Amino acid sequence: MSTVKKIVNILLSLVLAVLLTVLAYAVSLQFTLFNDSFMLDNMNTCNYITEKKDEITSSLTDLGYASGLEEDFFNGLLDEIMIHEDTEKYIHDYYSGEGSVIDKTAFKQAFNTALDDYIEQKGISADSVSSENREYLIKEAAKIYKQSLELPFFGTLAGRFQNVKKLLPFVIAICAVLSALICVIFVLSTKWKHRAVRHIYYASAATFLTTLVLPIVILLSKKIETFNIASRATYMLFVSCANNIIMCVLACSLFFLIVSVALFLVYKKLYKKAVS
Repeated sequence: MSTVKKIVNILLSLVLAVLLTVLAYAVSLQFTLFNDSFMLDNMNTCNYITEKKDEITSSLTDLGYASGLEEDFFNGLLDEIMIHEDTEKYIHDYYSGEGSVIDKTAFKQAFNTALDDYIEQKGISADSVSSENREYLIKEAAKIYKQSLELPFFGTLAGRFQNVKKLLPFVIAICAVLSALICVIFVLSTKWKHRAVRHIYYASAATFLTTLVLPIVILLSKKIETFNIASRATYMLFVSCANNIIMCVLACSLFFLIVSVALFLVYKKLYKKAVS
């Protein structure tokens, strides 16, 4: 084999490794971070709705103290089904590009009904409660509900998130096509098939390493657990999502390890045939 051809094959192996690495990370993100089902599944896994309900109830109780409402007013005020539906709509709308706004309609209705029941139970005259104070209380409560359910950076990153989400399928397709094309070039450019397999093996082995190193570094550094988020529910969701994304990348790494081992065995078999 000429020196020029060796250099070309090495460069093609390097390019193939880069393409496969990008493909692995892109596929991982496509099925995790940029998939609304992934986000909702993690919410269920980390008990997000229940944790968030407790946090909102605590914040509303503080508001109630300032407004003269007793603590028993908030018992049963929040419904996990309502929180789940509002959160699910918020996630679906965000991922579909329709916005990132929490629907407060159901909460306002529930809060308004609870106020009516509270006034009746306590024997408070309806005339003694001004409509302005009532509207202000409902508005502030809805504001707490909205801010509690909003995920950090969702609104700020909405535009960039949608751009990457739209671009990702094209990145996956281009990397897959170019990778397949380079593999075909390796096979057709030489009559010695073991050489073609060897270069593809080099690329897959390199991809195994590149998809292994970053997740391992992140896990060993324990940066995920030390991320500062005020809300416990949101923190647990972040940790769950981050860990599952890493596990997905490691699954890709394992896949390329298996491919590398298989290609190495094929290479050894073809090499023995070539020299015999």
